[in-house]
Amino acid sequence: MNSDLQLKNKRVLVVDDLVEARSAMKSMMAMLGAENVETARDGREATDMIMEKDYDLVLSDYNLGKGKDGQQVLEEARHTNRLKATSVFIIVTGENAVDKVMGALEHEPDGYLTKPYTLSILRERLTRLMVIKDTLKPINQAIDLGDIDWAISMAHNIIQENPAYLLPASRILGKLHLQRQEYSEALEAYNTVLEQRPAIWARLGQAVCVYHLGDPDKAATLLREILIDHPLYVQCHDWLARIMLEKEKKKEAQQELQAAVAISPRGVLRQIELGRLAVENDDHQVAQTAFEQAMRLGRHSCYKSSENYMNFIKALQHNLGNSDGKDNKILCSKAMRALDEVKQEYAGHNSVIFDANIAESHTYHMVKDKQRSRTSADKAEEMLTRIKDPTCEQQIQMTEIYVDTEQMDKAKDMLAVIREREVPSDLLNRLDLIKQQVEGTNSSYSAELNTRGVGFYEKGKYAEAIAAFDEATKYDQAGASVLLNSIQAKVSYIETQQMDLKQLKDCYRLFRRIGTIGQEDERYGRYEKLRDSCERLRRSAGI
Repeated sequence: MNSDLQLKNKRVLVVDDLVEARSAMKSMMAMLGAENVETARDGREATDMIMEKDYDLVLSDYNLGKGKDGQQVLEEARHTNRLKATSVFIIVTGENAVDKVMGALEHEPDGYLTKPYTLSILRERLTRLMVIKDTLKPINQAIDLGDIDWAISMAHNIIQENPAYLLPASRILGKLHLQRQEYSEALEAYNTVLEQRPAIWARLGQAVCVYHLGDPDKAATLLREILIDHPLYVQCHDWLARIMLEKEKKKEAQQELQAAVAISPRGVLRQIELGRLAVENDDHQVAQTAFEQAMRLGRHSCYKSSENYMNFIKALQHNLGNSDGKDNKILCSKAMRALDEVKQEYAGHNSVIFDANIAESHTYHMVKDKQRSRTSADKAEEMLTRIKDPTCEQQIQMTEIYVDTEQMDKAKDMLAVIREREVPSDLLNRLDLIKQQVEGTNSSYSAELNTRGVGFYEKGKYAEAIAAFDEATKYDQAGASVLLNSIQAKVSYIETQQMDLKQLKDCYRLFRRIGTIGQEDERYGRYEKLRDSCERLRRSAGI
């Protein structure tokens, strides 16, 4: 019964989250002659086992409960090169939803087994796959050894000696030539197949080669012809998007990626690319959706990244700025959930936590929650001190948050720090805008404090007036009138309350800031009178 499968000496891994299903599959494999069968109960355990051992055959259920699914197990095995070319990977599932089927097929499992299945169905499917794998074994062994020349030679030998395997051998041959950028040779391999059968993968390979050989228009025509016959062949949309980008047709490129995502939405990299392109096209709603999907799908993927979270937050913030009322509350809630998750997932990564606190502060600022925005800004500030060599980008981000939270002294100090370093050219415009905001806000705030100080002074509350004027004169934008007001308050306080040498010394410091006032200036008389008063107070104090 099992002689043709030759499973006795092969290492087999069965992956399923249901103990009954694992047990049933293991029993079937034993009946088919397998003696070395291991099991994994979820995607994480399966991935760990694949990282540690070489398996000849992996049968993984698609749905594996919480965590990685079967597609992501395959995805990571391919991404890390831990799945040998000689190995067989089969997705086992009861799923028939197009998005999940397409997502799994994109990572090219060797087979797809649909539930329910019987022992005879399993045997038939394995027999067919193992016969093909055994025939192509010389090619795949060379690939596993990294000897591409040998692999290409073996592919030609198999095609010549066993024409029945023209298609699978040519498919590998085309990929090997593409890998080495030998596009004419790859095109020849695909054309040889197409002379006998209109294999969809060969038609795609032909279009890709034509593109690389310098004819993107013809390649686009070939791709669209494929889509007429096979509208779900998602890779055609990917390549059309690439061609549209090359032609600077970004909106058309986005449309192609949206079409691809509609067919197969579970590709993390495709969602990321769509999000980035949508941002360039100022389509922030599409960007938000794409990055949200990338974030969600990436949770258990080898493509998981804190950047996915932050891209989602940035797109959401843009939409937050264009929404109101109930929509704002929903968007803000989504942002906070994402930020909580990134903080948990990347705890200990100071730069990531800094970015998250910056994004959190800015989000609260956008919904006018000043207290929470300031609290998050304080967390970002504290985290920045833990970063050994903060980047110019990080320092500018911190300055922007200082401006958001009305901490102008800190913004000014950070700008001074930034001035001491070389600022990348792509950040200069942003830095200039911050400087303008700080100067404008400081001037406005200084004027506001000056008005407050005048109010206190008129009521005879000289100590309170001094405090307000001291704040106002901290800013470089404080003019001579504000400085004179501060001197007036200090002089009046000394004359009516008590001698205060600190306040008197401050008066002379403020005079130095004012410099000389010409006689034609309307403030000249007041200036001279205050100087005389200070001289009189200085002599009275004996200094």
